[in-house]
Amino acid sequence: MKNLKMYTFFMLSILALLVLLLSGCDNPSEYDEQPPVAVAIVLGNHANAYGLNLSSPDLIALISEATSNGFVSVICCDGQPYIVSADLYQIPVQYRQADPMKLQADARQRATNILAGLTQVKAEHPELDTLAALRQAVRSFASAPEDSQKTIYVFDSGLSTSGQMDFRNNLLDADPAVIADLLIERKIIPDFTGINVKWLQLGDVAAPQKPLSYAEVQKLGAIWEAIIEKRGGSIEISNAPPSQIMNDPSQYPPVSIVDLPLETPIIFEQVESTEIVETFDPTKNSIFSGQQIHFVKDSAEYLDQKKAATILRPVADYMIQNPEFKGLLVGTTATGNLDFCLRLSKDRVKAVRDTLVLMGVESEQLQLCGLGFNNPWHISDTDPDGGLIEELAFKNRKVILLPTDSPEALTIIAIDDQASCL
Repeated sequence: MKNLKMYTFFMLSILALLVLLLSGCDNPSEYDEQPPVAVAIVLGNHANAYGLNLSSPDLIALISEATSNGFVSVICCDGQPYIVSADLYQIPVQYRQADPMKLQADARQRATNILAGLTQVKAEHPELDTLAALRQAVRSFASAPEDSQKTIYVFDSGLSTSGQMDFRNNLLDADPAVIADLLIERKIIPDFTGINVKWLQLGDVAAPQKPLSYAEVQKLGAIWEAIIEKRGGSIEISNAPPSQIMNDPSQYPPVSIVDLPLETPIIFEQVESTEIVETFDPTKNSIFSGQQIHFVKDSAEYLDQKKAATILRPVADYMIQNPEFKGLLVGTTATGNLDFCLRLSKDRVKAVRDTLVLMGVESEQLQLCGLGFNNPWHISDTDPDGGLIEELAFKNRKVILLPTDSPEALTIIAIDDQASCL
């Protein structure tokens, strides 16, 4: 199988070179002034992934340069990555006399031929070892001209399932710098000095693998960024979409599923007589739910500080990643003593605000209001004798985080008498 692929690439390269020799090239001195271009292409064409999207104009242009004067290698990224092809391209001096337009057309045709061959490279071994594939890519550059401008194109989800970077071991929850340091200590990371890595389709997984959330893709990118930059390289992660076609798992060696934490909207609520903190979304649709924060009864003290921090973490992450987001924290209570309820609702929104600020949220992103039981969401929670109906009172005890530009927030700010908002 490998021999057939290497033969295919070899024949495409020979055909392209013959076309060039027949057409000639540009002035030898201009040709010599151009530094060689070395390109390694890492292909993650495997199960649990989308098909390859090879339509990047930058990739085509760079391969065109490399096949005029440089080097191109192709690496299959699976459980046992290997170099499919590694070819030098240098046109003899006596043939460097063609019309520049003809030269460009020939180079683009060679790039098109190589890209066509890439679609035939498919995983042969179970699992996915992305770090080993990167090592093979760096290793292939040993055959490139010494003064080459080196670029690695990676077409892969990056969710490795074998080798030193097995994400089944909860790596998404680890500190990227710690991971990079451990790999350095084990001498696992290749030398990326002078190499630019352009990563496409990062985090683009397909069934049966559960999709990654936006935050998980960001963490995945931070991990690979730390690894590559730790050894002198640079990395660019593209947001270009993958192919719309998912690879059929039955046609590829198996790739294990990485268990991901269940993401749910955040609801902060108290065991008894405390507030619920509902979630927010810039589009006004909830993006968190199903978890709880508890306060001590009639107090702004968390019942479980550690649990409160764990639940607030996704909210902080969102606001840190979106510094333009401005939120209004609004505290509400069940019916009771007016002064006490106003004070309690203010104290609890301060507690939530302080926790978010400690996690890295800028205090300027948050405005606070304590409305007590005089608020737009209040429902009647007393019986005819004035006693609380606990099932209804519980629903009135909450802290809501709203975008400051939402209609609800604008209404609260507009009618506020400056006594309830801070």
